[in-house]
Amino acid sequence: MATRMAADARRAQILEAAARVFARYGFRGSTTRAIAQAAGVAEGTLFRYFPTKRHLLLALFETLTIQPIQQQLQKLESMEPQQWLETFLTERLTAMRAQLPLMQALYQEIRTDEAVRQAFITQVVQPFLEQVRNMLALELRRRNRPLHPGLVLWAIWGALHGVTIFGMELDPDLATLPPEQVARELSALLLWGLEGNPNQSG
Repeated sequence: MATRMAADARRAQILEAAARVFARYGFRGSTTRAIAQAAGVAEGTLFRYFPTKRHLLLALFETLTIQPIQQQLQKLESMEPQQWLETFLTERLTAMRAQLPLMQALYQEIRTDEAVRQAFITQVVQPFLEQVRNMLALELRRRNRPLHPGLVLWAIWGALHGVTIFGMELDPDLATLPPEQVARELSALLLWGLEGNPNQSG
């Protein structure tokens, strides 16, 4: 048990160092030697945990994005849609704002490197999407909402990343808003549209 805990701690230590190096130099400008130095380990030790930079990038994306979303999804059944969506978006906006340079570097690499993109799709996205679609489909049936789960998923995902990856970089005013306010207004927009909640008067 102690050995496994030590290995998990070392893995997390390397990932934290990789996040700092990628955020500063970008994926292509970073080297495994620089990441190992930042982590305080030998480069050979790094390779025992992550054989290539691509493995590091995919592990970072899973740690920073996939795992937190999976944790949030576990709360979906016990919460009302607007409460859950506001909580989910607040957590994601806060995390992505704190890691914005890193997230931009990760997405840039996913968009421009075909090998990374294919590994990202097969190893990270497809298993995750299947899980999320199944959960959303179940929740939509439970609430008697005849919506395609994929459309719901990508509408939320697109809004979230449009606001953080692009909106906060291009619109300084948006970047100053508290995550809670952005989450509240974005949730209302997604749930009720531009005309507002039909069940609420003036």
